Amino acid sequence: MFAKNSKAYSVYLLFRFVCSLAVSMSTVLSIVYHLEVVQLDAFQLVLVGTVLETSCFLFEIPTGVVADLYSRRRSVLIGMFLYGLGFLMEGALPWFAPVLLAQVVWGCGDTFITGALEAWIASEEEDKPIDKVFLRGSQMGQIGGVLGVVLGTLLGNINLQMPLILGGSLCLLLGLVLGRIMPETNFSPAIEERQGLLKDFVCLFKLNLGFVKGAPVLLALLAITLCGGLASEGFDRLSTAHFLDDTVIPVIGPLNSVTWFGVISLIGSGLGILASQLLIARMEKKGTVSRTSVVMSTSAGYILFLVLFAVGRSFWFMLLVFLLAGLMRTIKEPVLAAWMNDHVDEKMRATVFSTSGQLDSFGQIIGGPIVGLVAQQVSIPWGLVCTAFLLLPALFLVPVAGKKRD
Repeated sequence: MFAKNSKAYSVYLLFRFVCSLAVSMSTVLSIVYHLEVVQLDAFQLVLVGTVLETSCFLFEIPTGVVADLYSRRRSVLIGMFLYGLGFLMEGALPWFAPVLLAQVVWGCGDTFITGALEAWIASEEEDKPIDKVFLRGSQMGQIGGVLGVVLGTLLGNINLQMPLILGGSLCLLLGLVLGRIMPETNFSPAIEERQGLLKDFVCLFKLNLGFVKGAPVLLALLAITLCGGLASEGFDRLSTAHFLDDTVIPVIGPLNSVTWFGVISLIGSGLGILASQLLIARMEKKGTVSRTSVVMSTSAGYILFLVLFAVGRSFWFMLLVFLLAGLMRTIKEPVLAAWMNDHVDEKMRATVFSTSGQLDSFGQIIGGPIVGLVAQQVSIPWGLVCTAFLLLPALFLVPVAGKKRD
């Protein structure tokens, strides 16, 4: 599959596969590692997650500006080395302070990659349909993620530090390989005449802000991204508790309550891979897909399936609608990114994509406490229903984005 593609596209697919493998391997048992090895208490555990999300939020725009001013390729390489350093620090130093610092390091690395990677491949592969490129990349990431979950679980049963250390080492190795094989032929800096780092940052930020204000489609798409962030944190944090507290998880041979969650993750990834392939096949047959229809149907489907999951009490019913809700997000995200790419100036792609990532993080930071409070004061099912309703504005924004033209 790599051999018959252009070099940039092949490198993109390889990156998505290996990076997802390394990150999944490092994070699949991270909470168990924090509890059993680092011995964090509940407050420290929450603080670790908050520091990570806050780091992603704060560094997203500055790192996007770096990618548009200097080099998308260089930004991705910096991100990979920070990923590796953060995971190695977290695994090798099992104390609270180093673990907290590690979240800042690899969270910052994530922001160097987010936006820069999409902007890089969109510029290098201008002649390819970007929907297919992003969908195929998502598919390769899911395959790598499945392998990472399996390897991380196997290694974690030997030693809980091993997945983090080996995952971090793999990130560093990938960074070294990318330094040799990753091309960048179509990049031109957003600002030709430099006035100093701080002034360049401010200038590009103002240009980006003015461009976004004058692009109604992009504004609508960014608002949809914010809604997605608001409606994701509750699903990610409360779904496991809903399974454990509100239904009876069947024990079938080796499938106990813990093993079931690994199996659910693998099934969800498998469905995502299959759905991406079907959508790619449809695009190859018809030439394109209606982004408005895909984003609208997946957003509505997510709301419906999440509400059904919240009110469900039968394990098998809850499992079905939970997988379908996750599948809606898997399909929507690459299509939404491709839609956004068509309304972004080439020189500001990384900054705009980073803005999108920042809005998603901001939505999670705001939405998480809201649904958490509802779950605490009322019930977990009502917290999940609240999560679903936070995506409702997207159903009104999608037709706006579909009708407007820049």
